[in-house]
Amino acid sequence: MNSENIKFNLYKWEEIKKIFFNKGFENVILFSQPRSGSTFVSNVLSDELNYTVNFFPEEFFLNQHFVYLSAFVKKHNNFFLNINEFWVRRIDLKKKNTMYLYLYRESDEILNSYKKARKLNYYLGWEEMINKWRRFFPDIKHIQPAPFFGHKVWEQQMNKFDHAYTISYESFKTHKFYLKKNIRDLNITKVKDIEIKENSNINKKFVDDMGGKVPYNEKIKIKFTLLEKLYFFTRRKLESRKKNMKNY
Repeated sequence: MNSENIKFNLYKWEEIKKIFFNKGFENVILFSQPRSGSTFVSNVLSDELNYTVNFFPEEFFLNQHFVYLSAFVKKHNNFFLNINEFWVRRIDLKKKNTMYLYLYRESDEILNSYKKARKLNYYLGWEEMINKWRRFFPDIKHIQPAPFFGHKVWEQQMNKFDHAYTISYESFKTHKFYLKKNIRDLNITKVKDIEIKENSNINKKFVDDMGGKVPYNEKIKIKFTLLEKLYFFTRRKLESRKKNMKNY
């Protein structure tokens, strides 16, 4: 039973799948936060919902300005995407016939993942990044720890979407591709392989051998013109993360 004081219903992945097909959604946007299990969940759930082709994991949007993501959502259809950035601007991604999901994992589990990352020297400053978003949510900025603050952000945002659901990471432990923790830990042999090894029962399309870059055969799925790409590049250069955290 969940011990955190949350004010949203948790859905199992099987329930989300049933709702998705019953309502006939065209698109799915999965919001998450770092180390919440989104790599595993997005790969598995996109397959369950038949988005094996039009699946866009977070790597497509890393280090991009919000205008890039916003334009993607407006211009494309029939997609499943996962993002764990742009917390402040989530509510600006409204689109008809779209299912909005938030991946919930208990704060203690996320904090344990931070701890393991620090121990194995692959911690990427996720907690510090979350803390920089606190000033945009003054009513809840003092909530600790950082992952629980993230859940409270979603609690404020979810009612602004027409079709928003919170999906439980815990529920995926019944999925056929889920690996138990002791097995996952045994599979971790090298720091650079951690993201892959932790989810070694699924097939990630890319990331490991390209340093996080999107390969050409995946990148061509994005339908932006050369002029649009130039605009996105310029906005990103002119407005860095340091200048306006709101758009990252």
